[in-house]
Amino acid sequence: MKNSDQEETILEAKASMTQEQLKTHTMLLLTEIVLKQFVENIMLNIEIIPVDEKQNVVVSLQASEFLSETTLLKDSYNLLKEIQNVEEINDITLKWFMPVKNKNTEILTITFDDEALVDFDEISYKDIPHASTHYIKHEPLD
Repeated sequence: MKNSDQEETILEAKASMTQEQLKTHTMLLLTEIVLKQFVENIMLNIEIIPVDEKQNVVVSLQASEFLSETTLLKDSYNLLKEIQNVEEINDITLKWFMPVKNKNTEILTITFDDEALVDFDEISYKDIPHASTHYIKHEPLD
């Protein structure tokens, strides 16, 4: 098969997917990306919400108690660099958690909508707080 024939076959297969199949496909792609980026098992959960032909995705990640905001921004950047290529994603939210006083606490929340993801190649990790559509640094990270 030629490349264009393969691409057309893939597009036809995606078009015939049910919402549940699309959700599973996206979940598998994201799991593969996270596992490729990190040696340790840091993914807590993936939540997928269908929106028309695309999906809003929330990925909850576990950080160690000794990570800084800079380290989390670098880790998020590396993940988002790969995730931006997943066509099925509308919005992506990364939620970072870490142990605070023996309780797993959300410490950083970053959201990029599909428009911000398109421009992602033009930013560095330092730009994430301003380039994201939603950025919350929670108190324990201060």
